[in-house]
This record gives sequence, C-alpha cells and structure tokens, in this order.
Amino acid sequence: MTLEQRIKSYKEKTGFPESLFISEDRRIIGIWIMGNNYKVASKYYGGYPHGYLKRIYSLFPDKKNILHLFSGKVNNEIFPGDTFDINENLNPTYVGDAHELSKIVKKKYDLILADPPYSVEDCEHYGTCMINRNKVLKECEKIMEIGSHLVWLDQVLPMYKKSALKTIGYIGMVKSTNHRFRIITIFEKI
Repeated sequence: MTLEQRIKSYKEKTGFPESLFISEDRRIIGIWIMGNNYKVASKYYGGYPHGYLKRIYSLFPDKKNILHLFSGKVNNEIFPGDTFDINENLNPTYVGDAHELSKIVKKKYDLILADPPYSVEDCEHYGTCMINRNKVLKECEKIMEIGSHLVWLDQVLPMYKKSALKTIGYIGMVKSTNHRFRIITIFEKI
C-alpha cells in the first residue's frame, strides 16, 4: 500500500478528522489527540492506550502476521497477532527477553507493534529493567521481511541503522492533560 492509501484507510475506518499528512520527504506526519478515556482494554498497567490499536490497524489493514512486542495482553479476537512479553502469567505467545527476540521467535512478521517501558519507574511496575532500545531494534530487524513495518511507541526516537530501516512516519500522540506526550515512529525494513 502507498502512504496515501494508508491514510485513506485510516480516515475510512476510524472516521476521525484529518490529522495525518504526507510530508515533502514522503513520510506520514501527524498528531493524534486520544482524549481522556483512561480505560486500557487489557486492564494491564502500560497496556495500549484506548483507541490506539484501532488507529494502527486502520493504517495497516494489509498486514496479517503481527507481533505485539512488550504488549502484556491484547484482545486477539479484535486485534489479531502474536504477543511477546516477559510475564508468563499474561499468557503471551512468546515469553522472554526482547534482547534475545530472534532466538525465541522463529518466524517472520510483516508488522511489529512495540510499546516498551519508557522509564525506570515504568519498569518497576512491569518487574523488569530498562531495555536497550538499539539492541531490541536490531532484534526486530531479524524477524522482519523487506517491506515489513515496525511501529514503535515511545517517548524517544530510538537509534536505528539507516541501511536496514527507514522512517516512513512520525505521529505525535497526546492522551489528555497530565499525561506523557509520546511519539509513534513507523519504520519500514529495506
């Protein structure tokens, strides 16, 4: 799908006002105002914000092999895909350390949705330590085919190898007052 087709799909499937655009350098640029619905469908601390997956899936309706990385729990009936987490009590498809992702996961994905812990405080809630974002990105590359996408939700833009990944989108995400501003970086494997 072209970037224009992805944005058209987003508008059709969500019905939200136009908030995504194509920049002169051919990237999706925009901002999502998520509102003040504090419900997290998974009821898991750090779970995807309300409405986030609906928006992401509307941008990528063509993707079938999806991995939710650091996801905790995902309602797979509504948002299909495999899950990867360190907490086996959440019944993820894969249990393990994301720094060893390619040693644990033995298949390729055409879409990876990553929402890592943003801070040491978040890690205390998860019962883990901070990840090395650069190393995890390299691990993601190993389980992606050329043309696959990685959607990285974080407070920082992680370092990446420009010979392996290119950025095709930056979407700012605001939940509501007194919440962190986050950036959704969309990478494509080249």
